[in-house]
Amino acid sequence: MTRVRLSAAILLIMIAFSTFTCVWVNHCCDDMLGDINKICILAEKGEIDALPEGARELGKKWEHFINTASVLIKYDKLIEIDRIIARIIQLAEKDGDELKAEISEFRKLLEMLKKGETPLITSVF
Repeated sequence: MTRVRLSAAILLIMIAFSTFTCVWVNHCCDDMLGDINKICILAEKGEIDALPEGARELGKKWEHFINTASVLIKYDKLIEIDRIIARIIQLAEKDGDELKAEISEFRKLLEMLKKGETPLITSVF
């Protein structure tokens, strides 16, 4: 009976950790998606002076996220997004023409990361 209780406790701990991780990843991704929307609005309005600061703020949030997430998520999912965020910061500082395309790609990959970390019945079985 002790083994059953111990196994149940371990299983509950794993489920709780998985749930916490899912909620945390979704929260961080939503936060970064909000920032990317602000950058899009600044770019559409033509406020070039505020773009680099917004991109650097997004980069800081990404760095904080990736430092913790690299332990919880397979790192190959994060490498491409890391490359894109570096390009977004460069393009925002130099007023590059490809900024909107990189923002769109970043948004798509971040949404895929968020969706991929959300446990669904279809992804479990």
